[in-house]
Amino acid sequence: MKTCLITCLLFSSMLCLSSCDYGGYPVGGVGVSAGYYNTLPRGYNSPYYRHNNRYYYGGRYEPGRYNYNGHSYHGRYNHGGHYLYGGNHYGHRH
Repeated sequence: MKTCLITCLLFSSMLCLSSCDYGGYPVGGVGVSAGYYNTLPRGYNSPYYRHNNRYYYGGRYEPGRYNYNGHSYHGRYNHGGHYLYGGNHYGHRH
């Protein structure tokens, strides 16, 4: 019984650690198609969208005029089915 309890505790602690958001790494781990960085990795050279001090990748930038919460925006970013307004889109690292 002790072995089972220890195994369960170790497994649950591993799950907890693997779900943390470490700065500078993609959210969700290896093979993720969309996520964000807290800081851009050195040499990063792919499109991204900067919003609230995060660098989102893997989404879709949509140019145009959009109204959201009473404000007008030039462009928006679809990230995992959610829209981000008020950020900046970059085609490559600046």
